[in-house]
Amino acid sequence: MELDAHQQYLLDKTIPEALDYAAGQWPDNLALTHIEGGGPTLTWAELRERISRVRTGLELLGLTPGDKVGILLRNQEEFPLTWLAVIEAGAVAVPMNPKYTPREIDFVLGDAGARWLVAADDVVTGALTDDGIGPVASERIIVVGEPVTGLHDFATLAAHEPTPRTHRADPGVVVNIQFTSGTTGLPKGCLLTHTYWIQIGVYGSALGDAQRILADHPFYYMQNQAYLMMALAGGGGLYVTAGLSRRKFMNWLVDHQIDMAWIDEGMLDLPESDADRKLALKKAPVSAMPPSLHEPLERRFGLRAREVYASTEVGNGTFVPYERTDTVGTGSMGWCFPQRESKIIDQNGEEVEPGRSGELCLRGPGMMLGYHNRPEANAELFLPGGWFRTGDIVRKDADGQHYYEGRVRDVIRRSGENIAAAEVELQIMSMPEVEEVGVIPVPDPQRDEEVKAVVVLKPGASLTAQEIEAWCLRGLARFKVPRYIEFRDSLPHTASGKIAKAELRAEPHRAHAVDLRAP
Repeated sequence: MELDAHQQYLLDKTIPEALDYAAGQWPDNLALTHIEGGGPTLTWAELRERISRVRTGLELLGLTPGDKVGILLRNQEEFPLTWLAVIEAGAVAVPMNPKYTPREIDFVLGDAGARWLVAADDVVTGALTDDGIGPVASERIIVVGEPVTGLHDFATLAAHEPTPRTHRADPGVVVNIQFTSGTTGLPKGCLLTHTYWIQIGVYGSALGDAQRILADHPFYYMQNQAYLMMALAGGGGLYVTAGLSRRKFMNWLVDHQIDMAWIDEGMLDLPESDADRKLALKKAPVSAMPPSLHEPLERRFGLRAREVYASTEVGNGTFVPYERTDTVGTGSMGWCFPQRESKIIDQNGEEVEPGRSGELCLRGPGMMLGYHNRPEANAELFLPGGWFRTGDIVRKDADGQHYYEGRVRDVIRRSGENIAAAEVELQIMSMPEVEEVGVIPVPDPQRDEEVKAVVVLKPGASLTAQEIEAWCLRGLARFKVPRYIEFRDSLPHTASGKIAKAELRAEPHRAHAVDLRAP
């Protein structure tokens, strides 16, 4: 991967230094615009000044380096302003989902050790007590929107004349605690540094060379934060929406000439139109694209879709260069990003030979420092030599190319055979009638575990369990084919949109399922 002079310069800088650079190099370039629900359009120079104003206001209230600041905001201008201002002040940003219940808000604020909170007015009114919100006292709560008596007003805070920045940080210090939703247990906070975010921005910018980036994910998850850093590293701009929308997606791409957006195979379900091959979007990152749908997606929309493997814990993992066409439809997730090394280990922690499956381990600068307040998890997942166990089952060939096969904790053990749930899900998802599927283990006295698929069909579609079984037999070994198939109208999801398999596993296993082995 080649870096241009801008990207090379930024690689060892902090986020405030990168902001200074962007405002100096591209002062009049669009940095941020909201394409739904209003909101200002800001250049990099204007964004830089607003961040300085917010940082000044926070410091005048008493914010000090190292303080933890909860951020409970939606996709609105105040989120990136607060996130970046907190970091510039040397404090630590703690993004949070505004859909959280008061109990969840209390847990995250308490676990992070937050002393400050910037929150939307409706969230505040739903969670505020006489003492404040969770561990945060009322005198350290800043409200965005309608003022609330006894609390600070964000608009007033952001109106201060900016003062010179005095805090200077090392690139390796923590700038935010990013909580992962997880599929079981309580969320864990990932300790992320300047270097983590700068690497995501620099290498993401170098990979995609994008100037008009669609930011249609929630800012409180890492994706929009990553897009912001990519724009920062390349002088591009963010086109921010209120949130994800399959119905509006194509209009966004066309109306704003978007040249970078995260896409998936669901685009193939959109009604065909003349706009399909008129997109400015010519390169697009994807994740776990079903191999059978990869080439049809590229052909219909006239673009190159390439796998990128990343996570909150490791940041950049692996990628497929856009110029590589031989990986299309192979399921390859590519090679390691710069400053990343990988190895595949077995259940005993021993590295396996090329071509064999095992758990993917990664190491290199710019990964998370660890989980906040989770010494047991850190001891389990960090290995000697700086290796981090990702929990993903991957096969790496002799050329260093990686292939995703499932989750370590999402594996079904049937009669001594390990079955990756993701592999079975990919096979079932390749049926045009299927909207969504979750594959889980079912306890079995003879085989230890059996395979169950919980299937949601597309509106108007019709399938039988026997038809799904026949389809699975076309692409899977017999031992991987589900014994139990249950049809539902919907599946439960975690806060980040993942299928909540813990909920599925906790339910009665056979009550509504078809047993394909029944006499």
